[in-house]
Amino acid sequence: MVNGNHILIAVSGGADSVALLHLLHESARRCRWRLTVAHLNHGIRGRAAGEDARFVEAMARRLRIPCVIGKARVPALAKRRGHSLEMAARDARYAFLARTAKAVKADMIATAHTADDQAETILLKLMRGAGRGGLSGMAGVTEWRGIPVVRPLLGMTRQGIESYLRERKLTWREDESNRDTAFLRNRVRHELLPLLERDYNPKIREALLRTGEILGAEDGWMDGMALGILDDCTLPGTTGLKVKPLHGHPLAARRRVIRLWLVRCGLPEPFLDFDTVARVDALLARRNRGSATVELRQGWRVRRQYDQIKLMPPNSSGCPQSTSIKPVRLSCPGETIVPGLGLRITTTLAPGIVKERGHGPGVLPVRATISAGALGKRALWIRLVRPGDRISPFGMKGSRKLQDILVDAKVPRAERARIPVLECDGEVVWMPGYRIARAWAVSDGTRNNIQLMLTV
Repeated sequence: MVNGNHILIAVSGGADSVALLHLLHESARRCRWRLTVAHLNHGIRGRAAGEDARFVEAMARRLRIPCVIGKARVPALAKRRGHSLEMAARDARYAFLARTAKAVKADMIATAHTADDQAETILLKLMRGAGRGGLSGMAGVTEWRGIPVVRPLLGMTRQGIESYLRERKLTWREDESNRDTAFLRNRVRHELLPLLERDYNPKIREALLRTGEILGAEDGWMDGMALGILDDCTLPGTTGLKVKPLHGHPLAARRRVIRLWLVRCGLPEPFLDFDTVARVDALLARRNRGSATVELRQGWRVRRQYDQIKLMPPNSSGCPQSTSIKPVRLSCPGETIVPGLGLRITTTLAPGIVKERGHGPGVLPVRATISAGALGKRALWIRLVRPGDRISPFGMKGSRKLQDILVDAKVPRAERARIPVLECDGEVVWMPGYRIARAWAVSDGTRNNIQLMLTV
């Protein structure tokens, strides 16, 4: 947090969040912070939840801080998604905070997680069989949907926070559900940790926090190396992964790369368990290079076709319809956007010849040069591959079906219908990532030629 930030504070009304609100309020004038309070009624505790909301709203009013109150139906959400009540509540809470942060133009979200929460989280992850990433606990700064999330109280214990509140004669709300041992975290908090402190290690919380700090530092270092491997194995312009180079790395590296890749592609964090990563790794090891799919959770799937794998979200068939995207006329020179494909085509008139070898049909970004003389006063259009399309490739004799080119390039069947092509008066001029047509080749680089750049 730096001077001048606008901070959205998540306030439940419990001791931790009340302390966070007052601590930030005490420093707000000196640090020139703008504060906004956000409170979500989860729709779980009936009248008590409504009283929590009114308590938070009144507290924000006394401090002259804007307050946003939201409401969710977490039990219905949990049932619809097949999640636990705890997971559904967490998802609803962070989704509300992200929406509110964007609405009020906050720079970050502040939550009231404490050292006790951190110790509980590490122990829970240990019981579930997490790796170094999970055992490092919560980071002081993370992101949720592109918005920074800060946890200023991670170094404070719950006991210390309550002492701070009592010294200042500040009140807070007690959530009775926090004592309900039907929830796993509450059993860890009220039964397991006290047992470990009493019978095994009176400083178990400090030991867990120290372990988390050590593993967190090591995890960050190893993630840096894994990100380099991930970037090398990612198909340019896509989220797909190349199988062969990734499978050549040691198992520990593959597991870490797979986790980072799944996160990058949008798989929800609660689904990132050991079994999920193991199933994706097994898919990499398949000797059969045809198509294969592994089911993850809640409809998420990973599909392998030839030498690449892709993450498929729920309700996606993997077979997009090309007929819904109409041809778009290129601005020449200028910039053209194809909304249905997320393509950006930049066209300029300039000397030179680009002789860039593409990574494969449809793999972006990619550049090419075509003859301005061949175009004349006609128009260039960008569209998708159609059945029967042919091209007379520069440097080759005769013509070839685009379908045959895509099969030879091992482009997955589900993606062939979304490969863009440039055409002029019905003639295929260029399939990005492949060769241009012979009739459009440029021999004189000193004259103005049409320079094309396709990006996503």
